[in-house]
Amino acid sequence: MSGMRKVTAILLLFAGILALSGCKSDNRELLNKKIAEGELLLAEERFEEASAYFAELFDANRDSLTVMEKHEFSINMAKSRENLQEAERLMKTEAFRSAYEKLKEIHPEDLGGQERKAELENEIRDRYLFTVQKLSEEKKYEEALSALDEYQDMVGSQEELEVLRSSLLADLIAWENPEKPEPVKKIVVLDPGHQAVQDREKEPLGPGSEILKNKVSSGTRGVASRVYEYELNLLLSLKLRDRLLEEGYDVLMTRTAHDVSISNKERAEMANEAGADVFIRIHANGSENRDKQGIMTIHPSKDNPFVGHLSEESLRLSKALHDEMIKESAGESAGIQAMDNMVGINWSKVPVSIVELGYMSNEEEDLLLQTEAYQAKLVEGLVRGIQKYFEENKE
Repeated sequence: MSGMRKVTAILLLFAGILALSGCKSDNRELLNKKIAEGELLLAEERFEEASAYFAELFDANRDSLTVMEKHEFSINMAKSRENLQEAERLMKTEAFRSAYEKLKEIHPEDLGGQERKAELENEIRDRYLFTVQKLSEEKKYEEALSALDEYQDMVGSQEELEVLRSSLLADLIAWENPEKPEPVKKIVVLDPGHQAVQDREKEPLGPGSEILKNKVSSGTRGVASRVYEYELNLLLSLKLRDRLLEEGYDVLMTRTAHDVSISNKERAEMANEAGADVFIRIHANGSENRDKQGIMTIHPSKDNPFVGHLSEESLRLSKALHDEMIKESAGESAGIQAMDNMVGINWSKVPVSIVELGYMSNEEEDLLLQTEAYQAKLVEGLVRGIQKYFEENKE
């Protein structure tokens, strides 16, 4: 009888274990079903409902990592949409700066929010650019510059905005003294060297030459900054243009964008056709020797078969530019060089100089060239050099 009781007890225990196991299995199945229902709310972007739903589910299932993660995710998504709604509200009140800051808080995993964020950022951009254009058309250049500066302060420096700002500044300067008699201005043609895509088609080294060179080479690239030379050349040339306009010069740029196709010969011909007093080509250097650094200017030699007659004046220009740049920037000197293998020099009919701002292959100088402070010193040196050249050549 005692043996039968033991068997019965074992059977009852076994049955209990099976019942408990079945209960746990049922609980897991029920939890998975509830998680799936919550995920449906997330998929439908009903984030506030999902947040409340998973909060309740988490309270009842504190040991479930999956529920905890879904709870945290739904909270993040709900907060992201709150930020988006606040940004949209601010847009309606035209508080664009505050709206832009709020858009930064959209969660990266909120795909729908990110899509709407891009739309609102484009709307903010369009609003500002429309305002700038309207003010410019009304000749309210200072207000237009103020609006552009406000937008630029929000989004950071962009080449397109810098070009627009330079254009507005030029218009403002021209507008401020409309009744003043126009003096005879010196014409300076600036050539920001290179372009986004090189052109391997050939053109003559000089008039009548059988030696051919690529129309435009690719230029160098910063070893540390990774900035392309053509980018630096245009940025500094635009700043130089603005300063020269302030000083009363007429300035022509051979290019104001990267996506162009203008050969070196064509650039020189632009200076010739403009009746330039000087033709200044802005470049930066590169070398396999990464220790090389310094500012250099280049001019044609007296023995140049194409423009030897321009050698003396071009040397005077190159020396003035070189010396004043060194003085203003306290930079290293790489010398004043005579070179006769430059297409952009050999097709020029006016005094010409190539300015090498520094070596982008030298890590220290490359990074220095990217700073606004050093760029400002180089620009000021170039302005002083141009002034010095013309003062020395007064009739």
